Amino acid sequence: MNAKRIIIATAIGLLCGIFCASGAAWKYPGQFEMLILASIVYNRVLLGFVIGIADQIKMHPILRGAIIGAVVSIAIGIPSGLSGGLTLVAFGTVYGIIADFVATRWS
Repeated sequence: MNAKRIIIATAIGLLCGIFCASGAAWKYPGQFEMLILASIVYNRVLLGFVIGIADQIKMHPILRGAIIGAVVSIAIGIPSGLSGGLTLVAFGTVYGIIADFVATRWS
């Protein structure tokens, strides 16, 4: 395990989580409680951490990030309903690609 990769991917997950939660709160004002926004941030941090420890999976970083991003995001996408869930999983896939690509390049 590469500690630098874990730190980079987790930090990117945190930034993506803050961006995602703030975007959800801005687009739908008053609909989200703080606990739901915190769970969005937590899910993205978890996504980054899982990508950070997945460096032994021999795949292209974009494909590996997309798969891990989608799988980890399903946990938050299921309770969100069809429309919101698909959006969260789609963004999780994109955030996974970004986190894995950057962590692979910088570590």
